Amino acid sequence: MKSLTSVEIRAVLFDLDGTLLRVQMAEFVLRYINGLADFCSGSVAPKKFEQAMRSAIRSLIRFPGDGKTTNEQRLLASLQRQLGGSSAVFQQCFDLYRQSGMAELQELVKPIPMAKTIVADCQQRKIPLVLATNPVFPEFMISARLKWAGMADLRFAHVSSFENSCYCKPQAGYFAEIAQRIGVEPEHCLMVGNDTQHDLAAAAIGMQTFLIDTWVIEREGADWPCEHRGDHLLLQQFLQQRLCTAF
Repeated sequence: MKSLTSVEIRAVLFDLDGTLLRVQMAEFVLRYINGLADFCSGSVAPKKFEQAMRSAIRSLIRFPGDGKTTNEQRLLASLQRQLGGSSAVFQQCFDLYRQSGMAELQELVKPIPMAKTIVADCQQRKIPLVLATNPVFPEFMISARLKWAGMADLRFAHVSSFENSCYCKPQAGYFAEIAQRIGVEPEHCLMVGNDTQHDLAAAAIGMQTFLIDTWVIEREGADWPCEHRGDHLLLQQFLQQRLCTAF
């Protein structure tokens, strides 16, 4: 059996928060949910909305999907069950927030200059690159974070968001869904991230992993093997040695 250390890397999945950019995530999520609640205040009390939204996000992460229903559909259905009303009302809240409610989040996001260089170097190999952020947010929230971190010009073969994903990290289905979408066998994919549970869980389907440990998140119960580990400089050196060119 071939060792993973000798298997070609033909695609790279990059986590976003704590991997390609710095962000105060607890504060970011709090402000995001509170902001959405303000735009829904005409239909539901803000505190009730905030509680329902936190519950809906936790459910996305805790319970695997069916492979057919998107995370957006699952989240809206959860809000409907908890709060009543129609999904159109909540979708309108997201639209209004996208148009005028995100500015206060920008100060929480900081660039990691080396991260942009690493992704740009990978692009030169012309292999599929995936922005594999946990898809509990809509696409506009992901695009905004990339812009604020100075990476709006980077191009990915796939960006996971709640509109196009049926699973979340650390569910095996999340990684399998991406591998199928980009047409690369899991063993030839490398998952790069800073979370010992959410990102290293890619090993469940045979993906190779690299743990960025500058701002590592270590969760209880995480027992996934860590094949490769280091800061952004070590990641850059590792990729220069291991990436194949377009195949």
